[in-house]
Amino acid sequence: MASTSLPTTAALVALGVSVAVAGYVWVEQRSGIGQRVVELREDAGVRNSELAALKARLDEVSTGRRLLDDDMDRLRERVTRETEALGELPGRVEQLEQAVQRFVGVGDKVRAAWLLSEAEHYMRIANAQLGLAGDIEVAQTALGLADDSLRELNDPRLTPVRKLLSDEINGLKAVPRPDTEGIVLTLGSLADNLSTLRLKSSAPREFRAAPERPAAPLTGVDRAVAAIRAALASLISVRRVDDPVSPLLTEAEQTVLIRSLDLELQLARLAIMRGDAGMYRRSVEAAGERLREHFDLASPDVQAASEALTELAAARLPDELPDISGSLDALLRISAAGRPAAVAQQGTR
Repeated sequence: MASTSLPTTAALVALGVSVAVAGYVWVEQRSGIGQRVVELREDAGVRNSELAALKARLDEVSTGRRLLDDDMDRLRERVTRETEALGELPGRVEQLEQAVQRFVGVGDKVRAAWLLSEAEHYMRIANAQLGLAGDIEVAQTALGLADDSLRELNDPRLTPVRKLLSDEINGLKAVPRPDTEGIVLTLGSLADNLSTLRLKSSAPREFRAAPERPAAPLTGVDRAVAAIRAALASLISVRRVDDPVSPLLTEAEQTVLIRSLDLELQLARLAIMRGDAGMYRRSVEAAGERLREHFDLASPDVQAASEALTELAAARLPDELPDISGSLDALLRISAAGRPAAVAQQGTR
């Protein structure tokens, strides 16, 4: 009886040990899996926060672009009206010349009034072009034409106005003249090639070639050992990386990233055309930082794009356009106070 229970007891003990070992292994695996799940959840939370911040910036840039589009539409309408008014000027001049020819004896009076009105018209065009379109060239030309008209009047009362005109023209000459067209074309080219740039966290397109065979001929065990070492060397590569490792981006995150970069570049194009130096610099710098953070700088295309953005950010732009309304205000005050002396003398004849 005792001999029969002994194997049974041994079997039960063995079964208990097996169950204990299996339970221990199961607990260890569960604890390891649980820790990994926690780490994955934390990583997912961080990635979701980064994606939310990127989407918020994308919405902000989209809103800014819509506002700029509205401003550009209003600007085009205003410039069109001013251009049409400027186109009507030759007809008005011709009408005045015909009036001069019809009214003999009052030609000097009409001519003085015409020159005064012409100078005022040129000043208004200069202020509109500089304030709305940021067109320094047109504003400078219009002020020069206004000064020519006042010079023909030869009226001492208009000397302060001409002095203000001279200061304003010199101020416009000192304003930096960036290559707006070249900057717009460069930004457009960068935006068109964003989808071809290589991300920093993307997998390599090709792997390292197999290591070379040992130069000295080997036989027997030495050859087997060398072959094993070569196989392991081709599979394992240890290198030092100073830059932080960027996690792999999902396809949706890559799309959002490229879209946000494109919007920053488009915003910079609108800002340079509008003459907003502050917004231009912020957009170009944001695009450069995002490019260096998420794209592979070892790629020649990415390196060229980064250098181009650095050069664009260093472009010399006018932070603030000069005020050219002083001469117009002075001319309007003189006109409100009374006719210039040359006109008044002709009226007393």
